[in-house]
Amino acid sequence: MGDVTIGTDEANPRFGVEQRGIEFIPESERGMSVRQLALFWVGSSLYPFNVLLGVLAFGLGLPAWAAILVCIIGALGYVYPAFGSIAGARSGMATYAVSRATFGINPGRINALFAWLTGIAYEVINVIVAVFAGVALLTKIGWSDPGDVGTVIALIVVYGISVALPYLGHATMVYVQQFFAVLLAIVSILVFVYLLGDLDLGAKIDSGIPTWSAWLIALGITFSGSLAYVITPCDYTRYLPSKTSGRSIFWTVLIAAGAPAAFLGVVGVLMAAQGGDALGADPIGNATAVLPDLLFVLWLIAAIGGSIANLSLTMYSASLAAQATGLPLKRYQATVVDAIIATVGIVYILFIDDATFLTWLGSIVVFVIIWIGPYGAIWLIDLAWRGYRVTPEQVHAGAGSAFWGLTGPRTAAWISLVAGMIAAWLTISVPKYTGPIAEALEFTDVNWLAGPIVAGVLYLILGRAAVRREVSGG
Repeated sequence: MGDVTIGTDEANPRFGVEQRGIEFIPESERGMSVRQLALFWVGSSLYPFNVLLGVLAFGLGLPAWAAILVCIIGALGYVYPAFGSIAGARSGMATYAVSRATFGINPGRINALFAWLTGIAYEVINVIVAVFAGVALLTKIGWSDPGDVGTVIALIVVYGISVALPYLGHATMVYVQQFFAVLLAIVSILVFVYLLGDLDLGAKIDSGIPTWSAWLIALGITFSGSLAYVITPCDYTRYLPSKTSGRSIFWTVLIAAGAPAAFLGVVGVLMAAQGGDALGADPIGNATAVLPDLLFVLWLIAAIGGSIANLSLTMYSASLAAQATGLPLKRYQATVVDAIIATVGIVYILFIDDATFLTWLGSIVVFVIIWIGPYGAIWLIDLAWRGYRVTPEQVHAGAGSAFWGLTGPRTAAWISLVAGMIAAWLTISVPKYTGPIAEALEFTDVNWLAGPIVAGVLYLILGRAAVRREVSGG
């Protein structure tokens, strides 16, 4: 698979437990290459969640051509993690160590807590998708009615593998993702080519949602799926040499993450357009309605593998976020705690709650952007002012003598974050809650626009002078 340099250091062995957590990575341990970063993101983005985004977009009543366009535009949200990834290589620190320069050390624990909870939410999504695919696979190979027993078996197998990869750590994930990238790409292309034969760009369903509202909601769902990664990017690039070109990091992440995500979104649209109601609440497991048997089996295997690939990086970053909250745990210990908590949500949705999974998916994806959107806008603006290079001195500049340490740009960052979250809360529309502004707009969700814009503009006004003084040492 090419590069073999990563994972040769004792602190980050390829098939041993990574000893590093949220702390700084010395230059001598940074053996990752840009090529490995590309394969890592390709393997992580070729997973069923992006197919579900395409299914959701089409289900809002958009014609197939419009839903396809929405998936492509939505993938541009990877601009956020693409820029954020530069800071990981420059600083050699995890995301919630780097962001302390923007939000402060102690108050930054609040963001880390939100990131940890968000990671757990996405873990639940990934596991459930893989379990659905696993149950469908059991049915296909001869078990006529797997029921709860089959579900439990699929859960144990999927989750066991998924937890093992992030438990071992960075080098193991980067190495394994190279294989996932190749295998998942092959199967995804085969599925796309097959579905292309019955392409009908004008196909649509009557959802009862006004067209303009469907556009905005669909863009919010697909954009939110990519924007969510702004809370993790430094975690994967902190093992890159510090002198790695920022431009190469940016384009590598944007293309390697965004292109596969957009591609699978298109696959989801094609499936929904051709399968209709036959896909039901489980578009992955019910894809047999549009795929021949052999391709369907390969699709299920790819769906399971893709979910495991993405789940591993989600759990890895969630464990680092858990450390950043102040939990006195090593990274691999935090992975175990994280998995135990996520299991509660997985069991609840699989065996207790009778709401459809797509209802849960739409709510989770949109709801978490209330915080992520404003946070991402503020953090990336701050990083740009700092040249994407954050030093330990800048991280500790906000500590001060008081616990909250809201000195310098930290005050501006938190004012902007709270204002952005309020704007997002007022404009959100999901099955579980609708804000007053969204309700006035015929239940149209625009929190993915309102939150980042309000937070970003406010921070541009309030924070620039403070960051300049801090960077210049004034």
